[in-house]
Amino acid sequence: MENETIKAQVQLWKYMIGFTETIVLRTAVQLGIPDLIHDHGGPMTLHEIAAKLSFEDDLGEPVNLDRLNQTMRFMVHMNLFTADHVVYDDTTAGETKYGLTPISKLLLIKNGSKSLAKFVMLQTDPQELSMAARLVESLRGTKNCLELVHGMDRTDALHETMLDVEFTKMTIDAMNSGSENMVDAMIEGLRREKVIDEGVKSLVDVGGNSGTVAKAIFNAFPHLKCSVMELPHIVQNVPKDPHLEFVVGDMFDSIVKNDIVLLKSVLHDHDDDACVKILSKCKEAISPSKGKVILVEIVVDAEHLPEFSHARLGLAMNMMFLGGKERTRKEWENLIYKAGFNGYQITPIVAVESIIVVYL
Repeated sequence: MENETIKAQVQLWKYMIGFTETIVLRTAVQLGIPDLIHDHGGPMTLHEIAAKLSFEDDLGEPVNLDRLNQTMRFMVHMNLFTADHVVYDDTTAGETKYGLTPISKLLLIKNGSKSLAKFVMLQTDPQELSMAARLVESLRGTKNCLELVHGMDRTDALHETMLDVEFTKMTIDAMNSGSENMVDAMIEGLRREKVIDEGVKSLVDVGGNSGTVAKAIFNAFPHLKCSVMELPHIVQNVPKDPHLEFVVGDMFDSIVKNDIVLLKSVLHDHDDDACVKILSKCKEAISPSKGKVILVEIVVDAEHLPEFSHARLGLAMNMMFLGGKERTRKEWENLIYKAGFNGYQITPIVAVESIIVVYL
């Protein structure tokens, strides 16, 4: 019994100070510590890190070495960095040198080909975190956390943020980095299940941002004509690609006709009624003979990769704060059939998401 009490206390402490991990993770990325160590060519001492740190609001004040030391200690505890004590000779106490780990290699900003650093900065943005604090209030009535904070629904809030060029760029960059980290797994799943065959000639990625996923699909299936459908403010700001066509459109009005309509992490932004409407527009857009809709979304109760279960459930809460929804297999099935489709197949991939292929 005493053992169970101790375990319970350990869990409670973990939950009570869990926000510390979020803040410390953001700090590592914000200060670019992984890149400092990478650029250095190997592990760095505390003094070497302190000498290289730069702050956005540089006031010319010296780095507080004691606080930095405690912060680095916690980062090591989080497995963000290694810590090796180096003794130079018998007359000195030696120093600790901090090196990169598999986690911090994913946080490289300048030097990471598939970095999650920008996605981390979006997920840990103070505005995002402030919404979670309104959870109790959101459990009654109709307003979600975002509406309680901003006094408007998500659609209006998104339109407002479009005016903030810097925030819009951060969001697009973050979404692209998230896509880059799962796109290989998605391509492997599409190939394994033969979702895209020679009979399929065209694909449109609806809400595909700057085309990261569509380009990867084209590279994997070069016989496809690939396009990206997005809102005007995104299309006019993305660098053009000779292999992709960018089309301005609103998925609630109509979707350009193609053999395949791809929606990656789009439907989780919307409530059930909106999802049914979007899926209905997809149904109108695809070829009756060979058309299909490919969804890349989280299936909350997916059995594959159970180590991602915590992330799936956590993201479900995060989307709830914002007025969106991550769904179970049964909830996806209900939406698909309600939109008039006759079948679907869920394909597991090596990612937090799954592929859901929807058939006429």
